[in-house]
Amino acid sequence: MWRRIGLDICLSSASANVVFMHMTNQTQSSPLAGITGRRVLGAGGVGPAMLGFRDGNVAQQAPGSGPCIDAGDLLVLPGIVDIHGDAFERAVMPRPGVSFPYAAALIDVDRQLLAHGITTAFHGVTLSWEGGLRGEAYALRMFDALAQLRLVLGASHRVHLRFEAYHLAGVETALSWMADGRVNLLAINDHLPTMARRMADERKMQQYAERAECDVETFRGRLRAASRNAQDVPAAMMKLVAAARAAGLPVASHDDPDEAMRRHYHRQGCGIAEFPLTTEVAAFARQLGDEIVFGAPNVLRGTSHTGAPNATDMVAAGLCTVLASDYYYPAPLLAAFKLAQQSVADLASAWHLVSRNPARAAGLQDRGTLAPGLRADAIIVDDRQPGLPRVCATIVNGELKHATTVLPLIDIAHAGHADADSLAA
Repeated sequence: MWRRIGLDICLSSASANVVFMHMTNQTQSSPLAGITGRRVLGAGGVGPAMLGFRDGNVAQQAPGSGPCIDAGDLLVLPGIVDIHGDAFERAVMPRPGVSFPYAAALIDVDRQLLAHGITTAFHGVTLSWEGGLRGEAYALRMFDALAQLRLVLGASHRVHLRFEAYHLAGVETALSWMADGRVNLLAINDHLPTMARRMADERKMQQYAERAECDVETFRGRLRAASRNAQDVPAAMMKLVAAARAAGLPVASHDDPDEAMRRHYHRQGCGIAEFPLTTEVAAFARQLGDEIVFGAPNVLRGTSHTGAPNATDMVAAGLCTVLASDYYYPAPLLAAFKLAQQSVADLASAWHLVSRNPARAAGLQDRGTLAPGLRADAIIVDDRQPGLPRVCATIVNGELKHATTVLPLIDIAHAGHADADSLAA
């Protein structure tokens, strides 16, 4: 029998932040000894299991004693790994021309990530000829804030550098950032042709200009200047990709329009096809053995907001290996459950799209599943209301970082001996 420790974890959504701040402001918060539940997603699917934690990882055997969360009938799932998310931009610039310090914005974002089960987040930081929110100055503020808040943030925060192909003046900057270890994933983007086609659209030009913090004519001038770099773009991108691969970084190409583009980048070592624009490109990427990323918001909405393939159809066809938050942090959690509810995939397979597979695509071999030796990144989910799963608690590196409900703590010392098979069940 389990023996209860005297106190339960009982945090309201408001008080959770207070306790979380207390935990993260300490030099070292108290780690958990493990978690037990009747519905734990392990290598064999969902079933009863007890996971012991040691040094931030899932242990081969249960520790001798210590506090363990009893999840009961709630779901225990691996933490979400989000390899493409730029919703942080709304925290930095919630309205056009209105920006806030990155430190305050990232603390807000961190709370959102934890509340939606994202334990590892790759922030899509753009380095573009546009300037403003997607220029060098804002990227540097992100780097500085991440360094400043390293001991405060609860989730694991990383940088996905979205490099705009026509920004030749930024190539050396990007190279230096990769050499300094500031970048964790590189993606080659090319939004210039789409923007150029909208040159006469005053409404779109105004939107672009506001994000770039300039007037419309200045933005048009930047667009025209960048367009003149067309001849030198292929060689510059080849140099950038080669440097990323030499540094051991995963590389993606974004919005591949056709098979030729996917082949071009695949041959350079870009193993991730991020938001391919047609089913044919996605199928070709699958033939090549590449990871294929679609947006989780696409699954929730039932369609792409840009006219790209339907992500649910892509999952059903085996042409999507990763779902990312894109611009909406709640999406990965909700999308995985929607796919399971609609019988597009069972829950384990759907969850691989937001945890195991993105970890693999990003080269993170230490997380993505709840298995001995891997990071103890887990979330506890209440799925009793169909279509509205709620994250009750988030554990990062073996430490409780977020909780919104009563979760009893039990003493692991009276659990009996658990072997590695039960830990990985």
